[in-house]
Amino acid sequence: MKRTLTILVLLMVVTLATNISYSQNDRFAKPHDFDNGNRNTIKVPESPDGAYSVLPYPYINYNISRDSFPQNEPSVKFNAKYPNKVLAAWRDFSTGVSPAVRRIGYSYSTDGGTTWAASQLIPLLSPNHPRVSDPVVCSDTSGNFYVATVSITNSGALDLVVYKSVDGGATFTDYSFVQGGGANDEDKEWMVCDLTKGSSPYKNHLYISWTRFGTPAGILLTKSTNNGVNWSAPVQVSNGGGVQGSDLAIGPSGEVYAVWVGGTSTTDIIYFNKSTNGGGTFAAATNIAQGNSPTISISSSGVTFPSIDCDISGGPRNGYLYTVWCDSRNGDPDIFLIRSSNGGNNWSAPVRVNNDGIGNGKLQCWPWISVNEQGNIAILFYDSRNTISNNATEAYLARSTDGGVTFVNERLSSTPFTAAWPNTDVRFGDYINVDYSGNRIATVWTDLRTGGNVNQEIYTAVIDLTTAVIPITSNVPEKYNLYQNYPNPFNPTTKIKFDIPNITNTSMYVTLKIYDITGREIAGLLNENLEAGTYEVTFDADNYTSGVYFYKLQSN
Repeated sequence: MKRTLTILVLLMVVTLATNISYSQNDRFAKPHDFDNGNRNTIKVPESPDGAYSVLPYPYINYNISRDSFPQNEPSVKFNAKYPNKVLAAWRDFSTGVSPAVRRIGYSYSTDGGTTWAASQLIPLLSPNHPRVSDPVVCSDTSGNFYVATVSITNSGALDLVVYKSVDGGATFTDYSFVQGGGANDEDKEWMVCDLTKGSSPYKNHLYISWTRFGTPAGILLTKSTNNGVNWSAPVQVSNGGGVQGSDLAIGPSGEVYAVWVGGTSTTDIIYFNKSTNGGGTFAAATNIAQGNSPTISISSSGVTFPSIDCDISGGPRNGYLYTVWCDSRNGDPDIFLIRSSNGGNNWSAPVRVNNDGIGNGKLQCWPWISVNEQGNIAILFYDSRNTISNNATEAYLARSTDGGVTFVNERLSSTPFTAAWPNTDVRFGDYINVDYSGNRIATVWTDLRTGGNVNQEIYTAVIDLTTAVIPITSNVPEKYNLYQNYPNPFNPTTKIKFDIPNITNTSMYVTLKIYDITGREIAGLLNENLEAGTYEVTFDADNYTSGVYFYKLQSN
């Protein structure tokens, strides 16, 4: 019989605390990324409008794009073979704003996202595709990076093209044509790779889902079994049109899961479908969530897409699916999560991810989710809780170590910004992105803090959650112990010591978490397998207010 050991100790911290509108009827009408239709240029104030709370932000912000022209709709991914390598790509307008000339800008990191190379543009490798847009970054276990794009032909058609880098994202010298060539508009693509640890017969297969605004309309999927050289004929994922914004996830046995958004002018519906044969066929789509359509003041389209990921850690929640989205069931836009423990057959009740006041009129939108190798969850989203107007916003991160039951919310932005765009061809975009690998989280979002009305930049936060767990004796303890922290009270750091006995003759999965006086988790100090021994961890409370806190050691 498995049992869980939990030890709880009290500690004390003594520190010094330091109306844009859009037409709802346009929500699912056409490929809005290339809609040069009747919307007028939207103008908003150049700087954040009003005071905001001075809050601690524990993460360094880094401007990746560093260009005076607009960049938006970023994507990011850790390399599956070399996790210190990270690639970010975005829609780049440095070669033309009015008229807009879409290109793909990118940068790469070789130290896990701490520093980044100078940004550049992916070369136009095909003369028939002079403009490209909507990049999505992916990696395989051979160390290749891929960037899936919507490519605009000389005739104005929208095709799908994938660019490939074999040197860690430094250069792109190859591309493959995926879909298009006809009257259909292929738009809003997303891309994943099967990175399972051996149980899947489809390991390293690449999958792209997208929205076809043509015939047959809806969400479609194609796959490559040879590192992006060739792509299969598309299969239908959704049951028809009026939908867009799909995202994909891979299950432990190679299952392919997809979510997307549809609905009406007043109700957003989150749809789900899955394939158990490597993307060969899909069952009938199901409605897994719905809510009042949110009014997204920073968005030119008014649509916010859902995101899905799967726990393939091999841990206690292996195979769990997590879907996040935004709706206004509480009167203002909030982020919600549901989970499934049986491959999407059943789903939990929605959990509200953002932890500000319910119905306070604040904006949370554009969520994206990633689950790491230990089954921990990270969700990136925009949040206006610290501003007066919802046109001013910040990047926030929500993290969960208990399968999405509870979340810690952390402010990533070191300063708020006001969303702005020069015209309806450039816009502000429709998504931001996050990837979670080991103890590092790579986040990318569009930000206008550098000034000017249209200087959209791609920002990241340097997030390394590694906690130095120091073994302090070679003796094997006889039982579990969680010692009183020292010093206590403290300002701002304290040390926590604990013992792990040799009960199972194997390493033990151990977590060490900090809670506030209400029982809300505020920090996870440890989340890994440890051998028997005595250890010490340092807790830095510099970003927390004075008060009484608890810490809990837990092991199976």
